[in-house]
Amino acid sequence: MEKDDKKVDEKVTPSKDLTRRKFIKQGVAGAAVLVTASTGPWFIKNALSSSGELKLFTWSDYAKPEIIAAFEKSTGIKVKVTNYGSNQECMNKLRAARATGFDIAQPSITEVPLQMDFELYREIDETKIPNLKNMTESFYENSAKLGGVVGGKRVSFPYNWGTEAMAWNTDDLSFKYGQLSYGSMWDPEFAQKVTCRPHSVFIGAGLYLDAIGKVPSNRMFDTYESEEKMRKIYDEIFKFLVEKKKNIKMFWNNAQDLQLAFLQNNCVIGQTWDGPIITLKKQGKPVSYMAPKEGAMTWVDSVCIVKNAKNIEQAYAFMNWAFTPEAGAVMAKATGYNSVVNGAADLLDDASRKAFAEAYPDDALANLWWYVAEQPWFVPARTEYRDRFQAA
Repeated sequence: MEKDDKKVDEKVTPSKDLTRRKFIKQGVAGAAVLVTASTGPWFIKNALSSSGELKLFTWSDYAKPEIIAAFEKSTGIKVKVTNYGSNQECMNKLRAARATGFDIAQPSITEVPLQMDFELYREIDETKIPNLKNMTESFYENSAKLGGVVGGKRVSFPYNWGTEAMAWNTDDLSFKYGQLSYGSMWDPEFAQKVTCRPHSVFIGAGLYLDAIGKVPSNRMFDTYESEEKMRKIYDEIFKFLVEKKKNIKMFWNNAQDLQLAFLQNNCVIGQTWDGPIITLKKQGKPVSYMAPKEGAMTWVDSVCIVKNAKNIEQAYAFMNWAFTPEAGAVMAKATGYNSVVNGAADLLDDASRKAFAEAYPDDALANLWWYVAEQPWFVPARTEYRDRFQAA
């Protein structure tokens, strides 16, 4: 989530009002998908499905064995995986390598414009991805404004979407939609029982403080408008979080950490990503996940071809495979995140439908809080507050 201090292309920076409902208008209710093993393999009938190697640079929970095995079986292409834990790590490693050594990377789509200031990705030829026709129309249409098109060039497509909201141990707690809040985990009863990510907890706390009228911020969108506004609001959030820090048992920074927080480190409530908790829930673990009344924090991750990739045909083969309903289903089953592909909803089973409905009940989908692209000054400032909070 952290970026360098170069200027964003103003033409592709989305506004805070960017058609959020359009993103969920078509197909989103069926985006978290699950299939049985009987649905594969799925062979790509074109020249790009030849064997070879693909070097995939991605989030740790996107490289699950089921996903890699399904792609390799479908195409004959062997995958070499390297993981990263944040958008900043993705960018920094690609910069250090001068955009070499990898073929596909998967940053959050709102991060792509800043990463393109360092020319990390190459222009994508849509004609080489016939399965793009399967992408939910609203995701395709709005992806250009979110960061998929930079300087007039298409460099990224949506891959999946997910949220950061509230999770809890169901052996100890029970919550109803409309009552659960980002502020719930700061109750005194949860001393040394909370887990959260040290930088995104500022957003959750800010949404809560704005909702109760204590720190007005226009649902935190004011913090993206200028550094002066951001610091004024973050100063107040910082004071609140330091006062409540005794509740925090463990900070998490990746999917494995947040799962361990509940499974081994005695946390009973926290602000987490959806996928890792929903995955545990479907495994029968005593956890649940739900959007709070302030709105689940929503992101879209992407798929890009690295600027100096060597395995170009294999990179296009990965993209073409990723936009099949079956591939979207494999991804969602393995990760707990949500597909952007039409037809994946038809592969839902009852467990997936139930988990999705419980995570986003009633008007939760209409109340999502969507991340927007950040200006160059934002991440260094946010990192400063993160570091001060962890050290406090």
